[in-house]
Amino acid sequence: MNKPTPPLNLKLSLKLSHEHWLILGLASTVLVILALVTALTYNIGWSKLASATLIFFLSYPLIWLAWRCYHFWRQAIMQLTTYTQVIREGETNLRFKAQHQDNLLAELQQEISALAIGNAHKVQQNQTLENVLSHILDSWPIPVCLFDENNQLSYRNIAMKEKIQQPMLIGADAEDLGFVMNNGNLSHSQFDQQWQCQSISYLFQQKQCHIFSALDISQPLHQQQSVTQQNLIRVLAHELRNSLTPMASMADTLLCNDSFNEDQVRLVLSRIRQRSNRLLSFIEQYSQLSHLPMPKSSWFDLKEVLDEAKAMITEPCTITFQGNRQCFADIQQMAQILINIFKNAQEACDKEHCEIDVNLFYPQESSQGPYKTEQVIEITDNGPGFGNLDNALTPFYTTKSHGSGIGLSLCAEITRNHGGKFNIENTDNGAKITMSLPVK
Repeated sequence: MNKPTPPLNLKLSLKLSHEHWLILGLASTVLVILALVTALTYNIGWSKLASATLIFFLSYPLIWLAWRCYHFWRQAIMQLTTYTQVIREGETNLRFKAQHQDNLLAELQQEISALAIGNAHKVQQNQTLENVLSHILDSWPIPVCLFDENNQLSYRNIAMKEKIQQPMLIGADAEDLGFVMNNGNLSHSQFDQQWQCQSISYLFQQKQCHIFSALDISQPLHQQQSVTQQNLIRVLAHELRNSLTPMASMADTLLCNDSFNEDQVRLVLSRIRQRSNRLLSFIEQYSQLSHLPMPKSSWFDLKEVLDEAKAMITEPCTITFQGNRQCFADIQQMAQILINIFKNAQEACDKEHCEIDVNLFYPQESSQGPYKTEQVIEITDNGPGFGNLDNALTPFYTTKSHGSGIGLSLCAEITRNHGGKFNIENTDNGAKITMSLPVK
């Protein structure tokens, strides 16, 4: 199917530019004036020779005026066009010739000049900022380098140059410098595990570039290892002391008797063996890892674990239990939590007799049936409460004259490993600890 042909005047309007329309208008004006003069001379009876002579001498000034008008507008617009092109190229030395205030292009010139001045200020600020950043990065001890969209080096500081130990020329390919691009991230074999490397991609002028930096973490790693080892030793010593001290006390009590009661001896030895086995198992798991062993949760009778933990407390202490006896957690780690809490409450109590209340309940039920999804253990005492709630769970922080400050922080860590929450607060009657543990 043939497309309809547009009218002739529409074709001309599409082809002619503004400059061509100006030329056409000026030429038409000259021709109209000459035609009017010809008609006038014909009407007044001039001869053909006189009319031709008048038209000849009159056409020269008319053509000259038309050309001057065209040249005036074209020159002013060309100057503005050239001026804007020079500004776009970043040249700031060129200045546009000032126009008369009555000139229609004077206001346009002022706007372009204002843009040029603002652009020059921005360029100067960017150059100043680049110089400052370059100076900072050059004095920075952290190796840093930048690559453009073609993975060619565009900047490297002194630390990077010294670390790579090879010429790093601007424009060199990343692969030639030993860098490897993997999934959009740069890496270098010169930076081993003692270095923390970071590769970032960013857009600059709609082009994706890369920045690579490396931080020497050998000294912090060494310090962290030393701190971890010291903390591990202190934690193990704390747990050993809490368990071995009451066992030694029970053994001394038996040895001080002139005669032995078989039932009492069997009970003491049973407690010592039971606690020793669990403590040995706890230490064995702990020694294999740099952190607490992951809990192995199962159902058990919390009342029985409470009786065992109570036996580890040497000073008089009344422990009352109420609620559901079935608990879902790691039995060894739960026993360790209870021993630490009871011992901490007994040591902090300023009354003649320490009283501790333990309550286990299930606050929620599953929407799909009567299945327990969460269990809550609340432990309260009649002591003075926590002296500093903000730091009570901070490892190795303690307000007591003796102790290492590990007990409560270890309890909180074990609870978090179970996927639960460990909260402490002060009440009117003493301290309160709430443990929320999930039931799976």
